[in-house]
This record gives sequence, structure tokens and C-alpha cells, in this order.
Amino acid sequence: MIKRALISVFLSLLLPVLASAEARIALVIGNSDYETTGWALANPANDARLMKQSLEAVGFRVSLHVNATEDEMEDAFAAHGARLRAGGPDAVGLIYFAGHGIQSEGYNYLIPVDANARTEQDVWAQAPRLGQALQHVRSAGNGVNFVVLDACRNNPLPSSSRSAGSGGLAPVARSRGLLVSYSTEPGFTATDGAGVNSPYTAALAQVIQQDGLIAEQVFKRVADQVNQATGGAQTPFYNSGLIGEDFCFGDCSKPAPSLVSAAIRLPIGGAGRELAEDGQPIEEAPDSMPIVAAVPATTDFSTFQDCDTCPEMVVLPAGVFTMGSPSDEYRRFDNEGPQREVSISRFAAGKYEVTFGEYAACRADGGCQDHDPTTDFRKDVLWMGARRPVMQVNANDAEAYIDWLNSKVEGAPYRLLSEAEWEYAARAGTDTPFHTGEEITSDQANYNGQRSYANEPIGGGYLRMPVDVGSYPPNAFGLYDMHGNIAEWTADCFRNSYAGLPKDGSAIPGSTNCSRPVRGGDFNKVPSYVRSAMRGAEPASRRDDGIGFRVARTLD
Repeated sequence: MIKRALISVFLSLLLPVLASAEARIALVIGNSDYETTGWALANPANDARLMKQSLEAVGFRVSLHVNATEDEMEDAFAAHGARLRAGGPDAVGLIYFAGHGIQSEGYNYLIPVDANARTEQDVWAQAPRLGQALQHVRSAGNGVNFVVLDACRNNPLPSSSRSAGSGGLAPVARSRGLLVSYSTEPGFTATDGAGVNSPYTAALAQVIQQDGLIAEQVFKRVADQVNQATGGAQTPFYNSGLIGEDFCFGDCSKPAPSLVSAAIRLPIGGAGRELAEDGQPIEEAPDSMPIVAAVPATTDFSTFQDCDTCPEMVVLPAGVFTMGSPSDEYRRFDNEGPQREVSISRFAAGKYEVTFGEYAACRADGGCQDHDPTTDFRKDVLWMGARRPVMQVNANDAEAYIDWLNSKVEGAPYRLLSEAEWEYAARAGTDTPFHTGEEITSDQANYNGQRSYANEPIGGGYLRMPVDVGSYPPNAFGLYDMHGNIAEWTADCFRNSYAGLPKDGSAIPGSTNCSRPVRGGDFNKVPSYVRSAMRGAEPASRRDDGIGFRVARTLD
């Protein structure tokens, strides 16, 4: 312990002179040659070397450790923290680990090659905890950090010594300025790979060098590639607490490469068929098959932005889906039915909820109403940050913003999403209560995670306030915060039943001041109130700290 402390102090004194050259600082560890019989892994050492090359290609100074012992790993974590401190508050840090990782009692342990563990108690004594590495990172005080864990390959301990939660790694709580990426979902194991590299590292090493992608997009594209490469058996996961300006590994000013066109599954129950871009059937398929919407290259969830202060938009494909919830969905309401098949035409939806920063441009131009500061609900300046979703806007305020937006751009008009379009966008091809599946956690959305859904475990934390848009992973359509954060106005007039309503995705007409559906729930809501099918109804004139909006645009 004294030796490690001296190393940390020595590096703290030595490295300031290198600060300007170490704006991007990485620690890469790959453990393959475990000393315990049966523990060896083929690819982590290769993965570490590949990641070193890729990170150096995007400007990182990399400290590489292959087949590291416990002492070497702990020294490396201390040295990494010292390098970050020397780099100053603007430094960008990254830790990558490939090898065996084990969770025990909610803690993640990164296994060194000299571990000789037969029980979880042995692991506690012989393996560094991920939390130890994060302590060094937090103490450095820099603003942007990444932790990348390709460390969920299996649990090498004898089955008799494993706890119930020892499969895969435990989720790491979202932390300000930190993005944590796992090679597979927490609690699951990942493959080491049949080639010389794991599927996850092979994808990450390639995507991390692409220009035009912010960090969250990098890890989303990696997840898509790994999921496809493994036939759906492995889906990487990340949570992001990054704030402030977007960070790009490559050149933010250059255009991002296009995604490869792919088919999107849109299960609706009953018969399935393949759909063209306009939503029309191409051919019939057996009842056991899901509906598949063919997504051509022009509708591959590409994004566009019509002006610097305009919302960023995502192009969504045409498709057919089942709107509403089945009768056995936990905590459903009768107004979520009867279920019906709805055809949705191709359109664009806001990648994020409209933010204070975007709404401020409308206010400054006189197109949007300002709030009375004497009655302003906000208790904390953070609630008004440029990247926070605008709230305390009623449906008429949202329409006024859209009118102003349409006065600034040409082409098809912006508008609110219809209620059917909203649910189609939120589900993103799923038919489960949440786009995350049968359950949701506080690592996936901003809601009251201290309450559980159905018989699932409690979801986690409860922030009691909105956060910057894009702070949580997007759904499969590339849309953020469809569950929680802020509820969203839609274009319809509220009806208490779907019976007899249009099936073309259009908004349900009515008077200007009718009650409007609000969808998605907000940061205060329990999990059942942020489900994809959940419907609220509010007077169009209502302003609330839990309601904002997202925009849509018709596409030719």
C-alpha cells in the first residue's frame, strides 16, 4: 500500500510537464494467461493491443498492460489517476479492461492473472474492485471519463461457490462526467469470440475511429454491430453521465458514415408480413412470424438538423404496429385499448425532447411566451440548463414554438407527434411494457426507480428532477428519453378508448382547447406510468414541471 501511494505521489509531481500532450489519457489492460488451470482466455491480450492501436489513432496516450497481476493492476489504476490529475480538468480519461470479471454482492471485481480464487471470498482478497479504479478517476477532477469493460465472458469460479448474482457484471450507477460501457448487458455473459478478437472489441476498435459521432452514438453503433454479429445473443450496454458539450473520439466537424440498412422487427401479434417503406404488405408470411419493416438506405435512422437552433431529427421508417397494451399487462388502464393495428407513414421525430436552449431562440425572437419570473416553479438553476428539456409549457406554447420553427425553415412543416406516432416511436419495434423489455432500471431512464414494476427488482435511484436530454441510452430507433424525464404533449384530442379510431396514424381531431394526451411519464413517475402504452390526459392550457414536448416532421 505504501509503495502504491509513493508511486501515485511521484507521478503527480512528474506528469504536470506532460499535461499538454496528455489531453487524452487511456489505461488498457488485457488479461489472457491466467495462472489458474482452466481460466485462460484466448483473446483479451489481443483485444488490448487492438484497442491501444485504435485509441492512439484518435489521439490518446495509452498505457498498455498485458497479463497484469494484482499489484500491477492496482499500480496502474493509481498511475492513471495521477496522469489525469496532471492533465487538468479538460483531460479525457479512458480505462479499458478485457478478461475475467466477476460481480459479488453488487460489486464488480476485475480479475488479475495471478488470482488463485476458489470462492468469492478469495476474489474479495485477490482482485481489484472496479470501484477502486473509479476512486482514482474521481479524485483526478477531470470532466470526461470512460470505462470500457469487455470483462463479462464467464465466471470461472466453481458453480458451488457462486452467488445468485454472479453471472456477468453488476450495473454501475450513473455518475456525472462518466460513461461506462459493458460488452453485454449487466448480469449476462459475453463471448470471447471465435477469431483473434472478441465481437465487442472488434466492433469498438473500428467504430471509435469514425468521424462525426458523439460518444453515445459510438457505443450505440457498437451495440448494434455486436447484436447483429452474434445473432442477437449479445447486446452491449452503456450508461452515460456525460454533461456539457458533446465529446467525439473522431472529428466532430466531419459527417458520420451511414449506417448499413437493416430490417427492423415490428411485432404486432397475429399474422406477420413484410412491409415496404409506405407500410403496404409485400407478401404474406406464416402466423408465427413477426412483421418485418424493410428499412431502405434512405430511412436508416439518419439524422438531420435544419438550422443551428433547430431540434435534431431522426428519420423513422414506415411500419405497422400494435397500439395499446394487452389485457394482462401489469398496471394497465382500460383507456390503453382495445389494441389495434396502426399503419405509420415514414416521418421524422425529434431525437430529444425540445430543450431550454432551443426554446430560448424562439423566446428571443418573440415567437414564444416567456414565463413570469415571480411565479416560476424552478428551484434550481440546473433545471433551466440549455440541454434540459423545456417544461412548464402547455400545448398551446408547444404549437407556438412549432409555428415559429416553421417560419424559419422551408419544406414540409414541423408539428407535434400524433399519439399513434408517439407510441410507434417509443416502442421502436418492441411489444413489451418498455422498449427495454419487461422491466426498466434507473440506468435506462429517469423516473422513480425506488418503486418496482410487476415482480421485478426495484429499478434503482430517484433523482426527483429532469436531467439533460440524451443522458440515458436511446431506443432502437435512436430516440432518447421516450420513458421518463419529461412527459410529452401530442397532437390529438384525448379519447378514452381506441375503439373506432383511425388506423393510419393520424391525430384524432377535436377542439383547440380539448384535453390532450401526454405520453412517456416524467422523472417523478413510478415505472408503470412510464410504460410505452401509458396515456395521461391534461387540459391543453396546463403548465407543469413534468410536461414538455418533442417535435415531428412529415417526410415526402
